[in-house]
Amino acid sequence: MAFEGLSSRLQAITRKLGGKARITESDLKDVMREVKLALLEADVNYKIVKDFINTVQEKALGQDVLKSLTPGQQVIKIVRDEMVELLGGTLSKINFTPNPPTIIMLVGLQGSRKNNNSRKTCKSS
Repeated sequence: MAFEGLSSRLQAITRKLGGKARITESDLKDVMREVKLALLEADVNYKIVKDFINTVQEKALGQDVLKSLTPGQQVIKIVRDEMVELLGGTLSKINFTPNPPTIIMLVGLQGSRKNNNSRKTCKSS
């Protein structure tokens, strides 16, 4: 829910940059504005958004597009890689207690389906 706006904006970015061989500063500025707005609408802290946008801009500006990617896909890849890094960058495993129950705290934005996901997980266990 919270990142649906980000997803649709990233798809629009891919379409907007389609067919270009290089990402210009103007293109990047427009793209980063869209990403910034989507993150702020998803209630991400302004300072985190600002740092995130600056990092993505540094990595994307003037970068040659990989042969297998379009410029839009290249920017999306950079945004994705930075989001993964921002969210921790590594896969974390749950340490189950030897004697149930294992207590797990679900944290997320309002409307991000925490209850639905916890019910699905409990039923499948």
